[in-house]
Amino acid sequence: MDLRQIEYILKIAEEKNISRAAEKLFISQPALNQQLINLEKELGTPLFDRQRGELRLTEAGRVYVEAGRQILDIKKDAYARIEDVADVKNAQLRVGVTPKSGARILGWVYKRFYAAHPEVRTIIEQMDTVSLQKAVVSGELDLAIGTIGPEKDEGRLCYEVLRTMEMLLVMSKEDPYLSESYVDESGQRCIDLRNLKDESFALGPTAGTSHLMTDMLFEEAGFLPRIYHQGGAFPLRLSMVEMNQCCTFSEEHHSEALPDTVERLHLSTHPKLESVVIYKKGRHLTMAERDFINIARLFWENN
Repeated sequence: MDLRQIEYILKIAEEKNISRAAEKLFISQPALNQQLINLEKELGTPLFDRQRGELRLTEAGRVYVEAGRQILDIKKDAYARIEDVADVKNAQLRVGVTPKSGARILGWVYKRFYAAHPEVRTIIEQMDTVSLQKAVVSGELDLAIGTIGPEKDEGRLCYEVLRTMEMLLVMSKEDPYLSESYVDESGQRCIDLRNLKDESFALGPTAGTSHLMTDMLFEEAGFLPRIYHQGGAFPLRLSMVEMNQCCTFSEEHHSEALPDTVERLHLSTHPKLESVVIYKKGRHLTMAERDFINIARLFWENN
């Protein structure tokens, strides 16, 4: 099995489309299509079925993709071990981060990592946490930093927890539903989400950890939210809360910079999120990758 050919087939399987795969691989669509035709001719069986404009793996295709991923994992693991013992000077590290919390961490981490490893070429990608996990599994990323909730893939991935934090509710001090809040035994101001079924909510984008977490919270509370606004960055949602149009959710570490016109509330269930570094289970981490993780851990110890 040719390694480049394996990468081609894996990308077609991921994109389910020859043209999109060719674009991601920076080759022409006819050249990629010919590679697929030649391989299927060599194997004597099709690897894909065409269904409603998409390419779907056949049973033979699934066998090829599974074996191909294992081969690429072996290659990557061997290169990582060689990098350590040979002190390779042209090493590359591909890191994925979430646009919000991951990017906040990365600026601090990268400055210190570059000072320690100027020889390592670091490539940065931004995407939501669900996509980060898929990219680490596929081998497109070596490491990822993000905030994770209930969507862990612990069968294939390792998660090193950097910090545990709560998901909070942010409400205008003029919001009448603020009267539903109470102070618990520890002195925290809390609110039961079940008492807010008639409240309006500004929610984040429909992808990533925050969306999965809020879906779970509303399901546990037993109602579908009245959505005032969906999508956009947290500052936009916060401005709507300040004007007393709705309430919104926030990760705990954002609450320190909230304006005086709003109130942060702990939910009665105290849902937890984790800031994590993600990497593929079973793979060898280079010394540079381990240093990157340790520096990321220092971020939360200093912030």
